[in-house]
Amino acid sequence: MLPVILLVLTIGSAYVVVLAGAAAYELTGLDRETSHFQALSAFTGTGFTTRVTERVVSHPVRRRITSLLILLGYAGTATVIASLVTSVDTDSIGVSLRNIGSLAAAALLAWWLLRKLGDQVLGDWLRRVLAPRMQESVPHEELLLYKRGFGITRIEVPQASRVVGRSLKDLDLRERQLQVLAVEDGARVMAVPSPDWVFLAGQHVVLYGALASVQDAFRPETGGQG
Repeated sequence: MLPVILLVLTIGSAYVVVLAGAAAYELTGLDRETSHFQALSAFTGTGFTTRVTERVVSHPVRRRITSLLILLGYAGTATVIASLVTSVDTDSIGVSLRNIGSLAAAALLAWWLLRKLGDQVLGDWLRRVLAPRMQESVPHEELLLYKRGFGITRIEVPQASRVVGRSLKDLDLRERQLQVLAVEDGARVMAVPSPDWVFLAGQHVVLYGALASVQDAFRPETGGQG
């Protein structure tokens, strides 16, 4: 009975550790899918893709998270092996098979119960707990890699642009998945301009969002104003 209890506790702990690792990775700027893959890979020691490895190695907090997950993964593996060894009865193959079957059933039940309880609820709680302990700025290169096709760019408002003479609130930048971070007007810099800001030709605009939409959003008008 003791090996079964030990294995159930190990499975439950492993599940929480992987979710905590994924939540910690998310708080460093990784997207959710990559965070879960990274946490599970580190804990099980199955390795990572080259791109993910580069993003981990270049970030000191992620290196610490990965090291801790690997260490806890080794501890969990040792516990599982110990549970299996103590379940083997050298004098009876039948008893050994029964014990191993009980361990497998207990492991599956523990995993099912944890998934049933909802990893989303537990994951959200872990993110709230970890967030105050991980107040670090996200490197600019991470923002550029946050999602394919998105990034930070700087563009000069051309003459006869569709935005010239129009205020920020009258444009469709949000629908185009673009967010204005700052506007440079000569030596003057307006960070996060108000909705009433009016664009003029020659100003430089710093935006974050869908890179493919930038040129179209600030294109010169060929006919009437759109």
